[in-house]
Amino acid sequence: MKKYISFLVCAIMMMTLITGCSGKPETTGTVTETGTPEPSVTETEPVTEETTEPVTTEPQETLPVVTEDEEAMKAEPASSFTVSRAFGDGMILQRNEYIRIWGWADDSQNGKRVEAEFSGLHGAAVIENGEWMLTLGGTLPECTEGKQLRVFGADGTEYKYEDVLVGDVYWVIGQSNVWYPVSYIKNEPLANEKGRNAEISNELQIRLNRTFAGDFAGIDIGTDAVSRDVVNKRGWQKPEQGAMDFSALGYFNALMIYEQLERKVPVGMIEFDGNGCALHAFLPNKVRDDLQVSKLSGGHYTAAGANAHVSSFMYNHGMYSFRKMPIRGILWYQGESDLQTTNDNCTKYAERFTALIKYLRDDHDQLNHDYPVYIVELPPIFIAFDFAAVRDNMGLIPTMLDEAYICTTSDLWSDRTYNKDAVRNSLHPYNKWEISERMSAMILAHDDGIGELDQLCGPQIDKIELSEDRQTVTLTYKYTGGGLKSDSALKGFKVKTEKKTSWAKPASMEITGENTVVIKANAPITQVAYETQRDDTFPKNLTLSSGTGIPAGAFSFPFPAE
Repeated sequence: MKKYISFLVCAIMMMTLITGCSGKPETTGTVTETGTPEPSVTETEPVTEETTEPVTTEPQETLPVVTEDEEAMKAEPASSFTVSRAFGDGMILQRNEYIRIWGWADDSQNGKRVEAEFSGLHGAAVIENGEWMLTLGGTLPECTEGKQLRVFGADGTEYKYEDVLVGDVYWVIGQSNVWYPVSYIKNEPLANEKGRNAEISNELQIRLNRTFAGDFAGIDIGTDAVSRDVVNKRGWQKPEQGAMDFSALGYFNALMIYEQLERKVPVGMIEFDGNGCALHAFLPNKVRDDLQVSKLSGGHYTAAGANAHVSSFMYNHGMYSFRKMPIRGILWYQGESDLQTTNDNCTKYAERFTALIKYLRDDHDQLNHDYPVYIVELPPIFIAFDFAAVRDNMGLIPTMLDEAYICTTSDLWSDRTYNKDAVRNSLHPYNKWEISERMSAMILAHDDGIGELDQLCGPQIDKIELSEDRQTVTLTYKYTGGGLKSDSALKGFKVKTEKKTSWAKPASMEITGENTVVIKANAPITQVAYETQRDDTFPKNLTLSSGTGIPAGAFSFPFPAE
């Protein structure tokens, strides 16, 4: 398989974009490689981002030569093979990315050829060690005209997938607040009327593919073993078949993106949800081991969390089987089960999440390598759970991870009386429509140039500087919407000092510029934070916002000892 990766690296340098809905070359694209900064929130060091200049190729009149395709065409066609269940009728392929198709075969087929064709593009590969992966010889823009994807070998050996579209594909990942389905909003009188009346129609070119923990029945989870193929049997579904059981966060975002793009770009959502799962359940084996998150006992990896789930199984048996399929980005809503300090679940959340996303980006090995990740800030909560520490640590992710965006929520949930039952309560707020409105606006600004991210994303911490006497902290924000503001006396910041080790109000806090806040204390500061309580809401307990009124994100940063 390495030679196909090598092909992609070479092909990037002479990539040709295809216009229309078929494989006809016009101009080459621009490929930008963006480095991911290391964590750099320190006492004196600013956050920096290392990037390389865009590599622009000269226009080509023909598609790049695919050497592996030519070599594969010399082989005898395979008489039997299978294709990954990641492919199916009505699916959506990511636009402007090379299209990979893969599968398996009996060892008797080693050395034989598999081919595929779609929308004027062709690819071929030779089966090696019982598996194969081919790459079609070009990229495609969005296409709303469903076409046939054909994968074939010898005469009579073929797979045909009908009504295949080209658009944008996103992963939506998390625990119960991602599991929280559209049907719950439809049946919740308190939910936003727009959400309750959201369109569900097969006329919408939205496609859904859901994998949840219940799909893993019969699998020995918690080991190093992975499911090489997709375990869910639902495949790709149209809205009328799959929306009611699909993540409300995922579906509403898809609907809003699709509408704002004037229904000209199909949108696919691939859901991975694990109720009650802490972050370690989503970590690949290598990341889990590198971070030493889990312990091995009796052949199974486990780690502390709010619930007794084994490690890595959500990745191993869900995300792993889609890893070769390029995507536009990731929507993330998880962390409630990491509320404990046991095993540093909450204090190292940002570090572990950063390692996960870096791994996923490398594993996807796509042209848009550093695709964005949009993270739902855990909303305020009014029942006996306290994940404020997770939320605060989560706020540091953008200082560690390039292309990471926090969707702030402190103003989107304030219903202190909502506690109907074990599911419908403050832990699972019915504000999924409102969250999706904010998140989809961020996605559209970032991915499609509709609006400005600075106006639509809440202020995120960019730099934290501690004075020489350690009694003054200067906070620098990005995405300030024209300038930070507080419509009343500034509230929400807390500090710990050498004299007072519990959270306390600073001696002073002041907005000092378009993107800066200065915090002062009467003793050396050991930790600074914003939004430290589980039930802090904007604008009651928190008042810092962008110039456009979007609340600043929570964060907590402990300074290293001298």
